[in-house]
Amino acid sequence: MADITITHSRLEGTLIDGSVKGDGVWDVVRHHGFRSSRNVGLYVPHSRDKEADLWRINRAKLALEADGHSVTVEIDEETRRTFAEAEADRVERAEERVERFEGYADNAARSSNARRARADDISRRFEFGQPILVGHHSEGKARRDAARIDTNMRKSFEDADRAGHFQHRAGAAAAYEQHRNDPYRTLRRLEKLRAELRVIERRNGGPVADDVPPTDRDGRIMRDLREEIAHWEEVVAKAEADGVKIWRPEDFAPGDFVLSRRTWYQIARVNPKTLSIAWNLRLAPKQVMTLEDATFDDGRVGTFTVDYTNARARCPEKAMAAFLADGKVPGARSVGEASAQYPAEDVRREQAEAKKARPKAPKKRSDPKIPKRVLVECELGASEATLTWLNGNSQPHPDHKPETITAPEGEKYHRATWSRNLMKQVDELLAERGYERSGKWKPRRGWGEVTAIVPAPAKDGEPKQEELS
Repeated sequence: MADITITHSRLEGTLIDGSVKGDGVWDVVRHHGFRSSRNVGLYVPHSRDKEADLWRINRAKLALEADGHSVTVEIDEETRRTFAEAEADRVERAEERVERFEGYADNAARSSNARRARADDISRRFEFGQPILVGHHSEGKARRDAARIDTNMRKSFEDADRAGHFQHRAGAAAAYEQHRNDPYRTLRRLEKLRAELRVIERRNGGPVADDVPPTDRDGRIMRDLREEIAHWEEVVAKAEADGVKIWRPEDFAPGDFVLSRRTWYQIARVNPKTLSIAWNLRLAPKQVMTLEDATFDDGRVGTFTVDYTNARARCPEKAMAAFLADGKVPGARSVGEASAQYPAEDVRREQAEAKKARPKAPKKRSDPKIPKRVLVECELGASEATLTWLNGNSQPHPDHKPETITAPEGEKYHRATWSRNLMKQVDELLAERGYERSGKWKPRRGWGEVTAIVPAPAKDGEPKQEELS
C-alpha cells in the first residue's frame, strides 16, 4: 500500500502526492470529489485561492486509511496569491482556451469537409440514377458504396456540429475578460461581496483593520473579501474614467424617464438602491410607460423596482412630452442634450419649491367619539358572533359596547367570520348605526377579522353621524 499525502495551499489547491497508476487510490478518492489530470495528478477542482475543504479532505483520508493506505494531511492557508494575480491567471487561461477551441473547431471543420468530399466522390457512380442491379456482379460493390456514402455523410454532419460547438466555446472564452469586467455586472457583484463582508464582520464584532494579520478562518475570509472588493472597485473606477456612465440616485428625479431593457419607464420614486418605475403588466410591450398608464381605476399607481445597473439613459419629463408630441420615441443618444438641458438637480429643486409654494390643506382631526374599526369574532360552526367597536388605536371603544349577532334560526356560521350570512348581518348592523365598511377584512389572532369603518353619507333630511354623536 502507498504512503499518501493530501496537501492544500491556496496557491496550488488540494492535491494528492505519492500515488501511482494502479495503486487503487484513484478508485477511492474519485467518490469524494477528486479528479485526475495528466498535469497535476489527483486534485479537487476549483480548490485554488480558497479555504481548505476539510470535510472533503477528511472523508477522503478516512476512506484511504480504510483501504490500507497511510495518509498524511498538510494544510497551508498562508501560501497564496493576490486576487489580482488570480484574476490575471484566469484571463490568461481563457486566452489559451480560445486558441485550443479554435484549433478543435478547425480540425472538426476540415474533417467534415473531407467526409463530405469523400461521400461526393463515391456517389458519382450513381449521379445519373444508376440503380443497384440485384443479382448482377456489381451488386455487392454498389451496396458497399451506398453504405460508405451514408457513413461519410453522417460523420460529416457530426463533425460540423462538433466544429460549431467548439467555435461557440471559443467565442465564449474570447468574451471572458469583457464579460468579467463589465462595469454594470461588476457593480452587482460588489453589492453581493459587500453584503457577505458585513455578515462576517457582524459575526466577529465589527470590521478589522487591514494591517491586522488574520488568525482564523473568518479573518482570512474578511481579508480576501476586502482584497477582491478593492480590485473590482478599481475596475469600476477605470470604466468610469474611460467614459462609461455609472448611474446613481443623484442622476434622477421623480417624473423623469429611465431607459431600461429598451423601454422608457417614468420614475415614481428615487430610492437609494433602486428606482420605482411605472408598471402595468397589460401595457408591458409599450415603448414608453408613463405613470398615467400605470394608474388604476381606484387611483393606485402600479410600480416596479429597477436597479441602477440596469439604467441606460435618462430623459426629463418635459423632453419626453416633446418627443411624444412629435410622435417619436427617443433613443439613448438623442436624450443626451435634453438631459443636460434639464439636470436632475434642477428638476428636484423646482419640485421642492413647488411643494413649498403649494398651500397646505388644513389638518382634519377625526372625532375620537366615532369608532374607526370593528372586530368580528366567531368560532367555526357557532350560531353567535361578537362585534366589538374599536378606536383609532385598535382598542375597544369605551363609548360603544360590544354587540352580539345571532345566526338565523336553524343555521350556523360554518365558515366562521367569512360566512356570507354573517357578513350580510354585519353590514346591516353597521348601516343601522350609521356606518359602512371602508376597507378589506384582515385576520386577527384567533377567530377574529377586523375592518375599517367610516360614517355613512347622510341622506337628504337626515342628520350626519357627527351630529348624532
